[in-house]
Amino acid sequence: MALLMAGILAVFGWGLVAPFAYEPVGPRAFPMLTAVLIAFCGIVLLIGGGNDTEAVSRRTMTGIVMLTVTLLIYAVIFERLGYVPSTFLMSGIVARIFGASWIQATLSGAVLSVGSYLLFDRGLDVVLPAGILGGLF
Repeated sequence: MALLMAGILAVFGWGLVAPFAYEPVGPRAFPMLTAVLIAFCGIVLLIGGGNDTEAVSRRTMTGIVMLTVTLLIYAVIFERLGYVPSTFLMSGIVARIFGASWIQATLSGAVLSVGSYLLFDRGLDVVLPAGILGGLF
């Protein structure tokens, strides 16, 4: 299954071509690298096989569903709200799902959202949506 997924990702990723070169690597690099990593993991599983697994607990399944919903909401609010506020909310909620206290979730959300924004925007020249904090950063 992993090899099939890697193949599909490679087919769709190969077709990604930017109309103009805005970054040195281009949009094709990430899906192709991901496809190679998934294919490698698939080959390792084919050679080594998998172990027997236990049934997923109700608590684990609830966490998976909550993470999925959180990431879907993040995708919806990302451009409207902007990178920093939406990443702050998403990472804080994810931290709470994994058992962090409110203070830990708030601090990690603040550090992750502002720190990664500054890294991408200032360090790597990747344009991220400013959203409601338009002139602040």
